[in-house]
Amino acid sequence: MYRAHVASELAQNARMPAFVLPLLAYPVLIYVVVGLPQGGPPSARLSVLLGYVLFSVLGTVTFQFGVGVASARESPWERWLFTAPVPAWIRLAAKLTVACVFGVAFVVPVAVVGVTAGGVRVDAPTLAAVALAVLAGSVPMALLGLAMGYWFPARGALGLANLVYLPLSFAGGLFTGGDTSGTPWESLTVLLPTGAWSTLASAAARQDAAVVGLPLLILAAWTLLLGAVTLAGYQRTQSANFR
Repeated sequence: MYRAHVASELAQNARMPAFVLPLLAYPVLIYVVVGLPQGGPPSARLSVLLGYVLFSVLGTVTFQFGVGVASARESPWERWLFTAPVPAWIRLAAKLTVACVFGVAFVVPVAVVGVTAGGVRVDAPTLAAVALAVLAGSVPMALLGLAMGYWFPARGALGLANLVYLPLSFAGGLFTGGDTSGTPWESLTVLLPTGAWSTLASAAARQDAAVVGLPLLILAAWTLLLGAVTLAGYQRTQSANFR
């Protein structure tokens, strides 16, 4: 049943060009305009590219799987699904899986531009470590999007996504290679989901296992918190459909 829900969610989202194209193009455009001109040594170029990779994933999960869920749950089909005898964890796990799949898939254009135009080079072990770090942070970010989708109506979720997307990106150092030194929020960066995510990705790029413990712990805490909020929102929506 889980696989059927994943396949259905993948098919629904992949058939919407209005969903796919902007989420593919926007991070690439921002990276080309803002990220590439920063230049610097190879390690700095890799750090900047990683920030825009995370920015791409964050945009995918907050807008499509936040605003998208908020819009879809008002449809007759989605309301019917809430009455189907399917455990909440199956539907939520399927949506979470699809959010992570699309989020990670949409980083490919950014990575291609970074390699071809930015001269970024990564060996296989580093690439594997970075991919795991990106995937690890995708989970709480996807839950953030789903929480917005289940707690707010479509218009409210859109406004909230705009309020969350760029501030979290700036505060987490996604546009500066993870460096927030000199900013008023410097001491709080690592406590934010995007800050912990950026720190984890940077540590993976440096193959520095000594510093991954704290960001992993913080991401796990955000995963539990946002998972609980998402589940509560799902159950609230389900109860409303049974009234």
